[in-house]
Amino acid sequence: MKTARKILFYTSLVCGVLVLAMTISVFLFKDKILSQFIREANKQLSTPVKVGKMDVSVLQNFPMLSIVMNDVYVEDSHPGQYPLLTAKNISFQLNLIDVWNDRYVVLGLRIKDSETSLKINAKGENNYAITSNAGPKGKGSVSFALRNVTLENTKVQYTDLSAEQEYRFDSKNLIASIVTVDDIYNIEASGEVTTEKINVNQRSFLTGKSFQIESKLVYDDIQKQLEIKPSLLNLKGSSFTVSGEYHWKEKNLIDLITKGKDTDIQTLLSLLPESASKNFERYQSKGDVYFNAKLKGEISAKKSPSLSIDFGFKNITLFQPDYNSRIVEASMTGSFASSEMLNVSAATLVLKNISGKLNDEPFSANLVIQNFNSPDVICDFKGRVDASALLGFYPIPNVSSVSGALLANVSFKGKIELLKKKSTAQRVTTQGTVDLQNIGLTYGADKIKLRSLQGNLQFSNNDLALSNVSGRLGNSDFELNGFFKNIITFMIFENQPIGIETDLKSDFLDVDQLFAIGFGTPAAGKNQRYEFSISRNINLNFNCDVNGLRYKRFHANNLKGDLLVKNQMAVSRQITFRSMGGDMAFSGIVDAQNKKAIDVVGSFKLNGIYLDSIFYVFENFGQDFIQDKHLRGRTTADVSLEMALDQNLKLFSETLIGDITATIQNGELNNFEPMKKLNRYLNDEGLSKLRFSDLKNDIHIENKTVYIPQMEVRTNVTTIKVSGTHTFDQQINYSVIAPLLNKKKINSEEAKGALEEDGTGQTKLFLKIIGTTDDYRVVYDTEAVKKKIAADLKNEVQELKDAFKNKGTRKKKELELEKDEFFDWDN
Repeated sequence: MKTARKILFYTSLVCGVLVLAMTISVFLFKDKILSQFIREANKQLSTPVKVGKMDVSVLQNFPMLSIVMNDVYVEDSHPGQYPLLTAKNISFQLNLIDVWNDRYVVLGLRIKDSETSLKINAKGENNYAITSNAGPKGKGSVSFALRNVTLENTKVQYTDLSAEQEYRFDSKNLIASIVTVDDIYNIEASGEVTTEKINVNQRSFLTGKSFQIESKLVYDDIQKQLEIKPSLLNLKGSSFTVSGEYHWKEKNLIDLITKGKDTDIQTLLSLLPESASKNFERYQSKGDVYFNAKLKGEISAKKSPSLSIDFGFKNITLFQPDYNSRIVEASMTGSFASSEMLNVSAATLVLKNISGKLNDEPFSANLVIQNFNSPDVICDFKGRVDASALLGFYPIPNVSSVSGALLANVSFKGKIELLKKKSTAQRVTTQGTVDLQNIGLTYGADKIKLRSLQGNLQFSNNDLALSNVSGRLGNSDFELNGFFKNIITFMIFENQPIGIETDLKSDFLDVDQLFAIGFGTPAAGKNQRYEFSISRNINLNFNCDVNGLRYKRFHANNLKGDLLVKNQMAVSRQITFRSMGGDMAFSGIVDAQNKKAIDVVGSFKLNGIYLDSIFYVFENFGQDFIQDKHLRGRTTADVSLEMALDQNLKLFSETLIGDITATIQNGELNNFEPMKKLNRYLNDEGLSKLRFSDLKNDIHIENKTVYIPQMEVRTNVTTIKVSGTHTFDQQINYSVIAPLLNKKKINSEEAKGALEEDGTGQTKLFLKIIGTTDDYRVVYDTEAVKKKIAADLKNEVQELKDAFKNKGTRKKKELELEKDEFFDWDN
């Protein structure tokens, strides 16, 4: 035991002495070693090299000698000062005995935090011709016999402007060994490589893919040939074997074969761009999946190699562990082929004999796409799809609580580009039917419910027929029959028109909620501000039969009518309904071509409408001077209006022009403060509860002012005449003429000039109500008798009405659309 300890002690002592001796030797001869290494290296380089600091170490990679360079900058061979290589640290490993004997053979290399930029300019000149022909190598020269190469945090960029190619790679850790025999390099490498960018002729491939590699390469420097012996690539758990050759002595020729190893569905998905594969990254498969690819041909600025890929699966199960649904007995045969990889017009994708069962519901499909620049597509689908199972297999954001099923048998054939023009669209064939079987779902953060959706959809080329398509959306129900014209083009391309000719039947429409769904946020309620617009691509010919409708305070029953939409204008010739105790008819035009100033021209006919209901529904028209609580009676009226609204459907009050010819029957004016104040002059307590049988007048609205010509009001207590103006900012100027029943109630001196004998012995008193609705006064109108103000106001109103009628007629002629011009596809 003591002998063994002595042997161990002396062995350790000898080793320690040797290490110490070598360390001291290196320290003593460090300057000589470095100067000799730099001198010999410079002989073999033709471009400048800058080094921040150099050192020699024995301990870094014992028993090898390490020559360590920090902050290295190697200039490229192109004119100007551009870096070929920058590195924070480069370490060369040499045999200490060889260095002692003045032989500098680099056996190992370690590079940290480096960036390499390789470039070939448009003339075909590369930037990495940095070695010089220094003649035969003798004693003291630097040579390489690399057995161990380690790259840490390295980035490499290769750009070939002549061939329009750009490659960017980076690696956290890559280890390689190189054995050289007669200008032939046998290279073995393993580690991680990420393809940041692979661009060929402005097309991207395998962007952002991170590979684990185990490669065996043979590089022939004389023949300019790289042979890839069977090597292994691992991408997100999917393995590929790669083999082939690449030649570039006279032409860039490639012959590469890739095969999937232990292939599953993730093997296929891993090759797709990250944006396309991300949603499927947790899907798994059980069964036979295959993938084979071959790349062969010339790579140049004008040519690219042919690419053929065969892939598919047979009788597999597809599933996502977190979800309940799965596809079983799934099969598919797929291929992708292009005579030139970069010429997508020559490419063909075939997915045929697709079949499987989703929750025991069988389906089948086929897809062929030729010419990806101008796709020519043949596809079909047949099967019954359980909506809940589909959502269980592939969840859709913001959609939940799905039920029902789709029974589909549809096909499509033709060039997609042909759909853009009316003259060629019919050469594209779409046929088949889709039966909606009691589909229900909940959508969005506001949990909007679509329920009991059923009916039949029939495709006929570029059009879709709806037959008894019914359901409930939120609080509303609907049944649609009609056609969607140009629907395939509308769904595939942006900014394409669609023509909708349909009939709507409904028991109830909640317009508040429908507007919130279409233009706002349902959770915000009925008082929110909507962003209203009419799409220029929507063409609508719409007939409706609605039993009940609600919009804010407005309720309507038995609504029937039509609606035309074209060129961002909506036109209705006749909409009739019952509301507010009577009947109403409406026709009008909404022009939304300028979404910030939506023009509205319309006319209404009212028959037997409760007057207080009108004021209640329209929230007293934004004023509190005269309110629904003051009014009773039923009105019959003809109303013509013209106005402009903003995108939130708020009125630009200065644009409102209107004529109202109205008759009020069995009217009441109760507890109206201005009438109560007249009692001071008329000595009649009955003025607080006026009742009248008929009241007729023609009212005009313009310049933010309501003009009321003189009207005679025969009430239960007296007969008075009223006229005047009422502005939108609540400035009032009313003239009142009433019989003077008690002269003791007035000051004769003050009222002088406001009194007039009517020739029958009756004295008339002229009064004015002036001020604002919040602060008004009742005064004697001493000017009315002399100026005949009532007659002047009547003439002014008639002139305004005549001008409005002429303007309204022109506007209607400008905007009205003929039914036979409803959907004329222009292109």
